[in-house]
Amino acid sequence: MLVEQRGQAQQSFDVLIRGGRVVDGTGAPARQADVGVTGGRIAAVGTLTGATAKTLVEANGQIVSPGFIDVHTHADEIAEHPFAEHFVRMGVTTVVAGNCGGSADDVAAAIRTIEKTGVSINWATLFGHNTVRRAVMSTERRAPTPAELAKMQSLVERAMRDGAVGFSSGLQYVPGTYADPAEIAALATSAARHGGLYATHMRNEGTELEAAVKEALDVGEAAMCPVEISHLKVDAPSKWGASAKALAMIDAARARGLKVEADVYLYDAASSTLGIRFPA
Repeated sequence: MLVEQRGQAQQSFDVLIRGGRVVDGTGAPARQADVGVTGGRIAAVGTLTGATAKTLVEANGQIVSPGFIDVHTHADEIAEHPFAEHFVRMGVTTVVAGNCGGSADDVAAAIRTIEKTGVSINWATLFGHNTVRRAVMSTERRAPTPAELAKMQSLVERAMRDGAVGFSSGLQYVPGTYADPAEIAALATSAARHGGLYATHMRNEGTELEAAVKEALDVGEAAMCPVEISHLKVDAPSKWGASAKALAMIDAARARGLKVEADVYLYDAASSTLGIRFPA
C-alpha cells in the first residue's frame, strides 16, 4: 500500500510529477500533490518538497491519474498497431479485447504474438461465444448436441488456461443469436471454473431490454460468476426511460449477492454491421 509522504527532502526519483491535481481512482476528491516514480512504479504521493528527479514534469493545473482501463474494446489485432497511440493519447494503458462474442480463436497464440511484437499497453482478452460456436457448429440454427456442447466447453476451458480472463457473448449476432440461455450458462460455467467472468452484448438492447438484462443476470447466477453488461443502453426510442428499470434489476441482483457491473459509451453514437438486424 502506498503511503502519502510529506517533506522528504532527500528523496530522489526517476520521474517527479509536481503540482498536479491527483485523482487516484479510489473515489476520493482530487487533491494537489506530487507524484514520485522509480523503476516504472509510483513510489510516493504527497508533498515531496526538496525531492529531486532525473525527469521533472510540472503539472500545475493538470490532472494526474492512473492509466485508464478500457474494459470494452475490439483491439483483438493490437499487434498490428503496437504503439496503440489512439489509446495512449486518451490515457488508456490497459484494454480488454474479445468482447461481444468475438475473439481470437487461439488465445495462447494471440498472447505469444503480442509478446513477440511488443505492445505499448497492457492487453487482456475474453473468449468469445460466437468464436467457439462457429468453430464447433458453423452457423447452424439449432441447439448443440451434447457432444458439441462438451466440445465447446473444452475449448472455453482451454482458452481460460491459456490466459483468457472470461467468456463473452454477442447475442444479437450470428451464430450467437441461435443459442438459448442454457447453452450460454454452460459455457460461462466453464469459464467460471478458472476464475473467469461473463461479459455480454445482450440479446436485445431496446424493445426487450428487461428480458435481456434478466437473461444476463440469470446466466451469472447459474454459472456463479461475475457479470459485465456491455455498453448498457436503450436503443429503441419507444423504450427510452427503461434504463431506470435495468439499473434497478442490477441493484436487486447485487443485493442478492451477484457481482454485476455495466459499462457505457462515452458518446451518443454506436456502430455495428447490418447483420445485427438479421435474422431477427
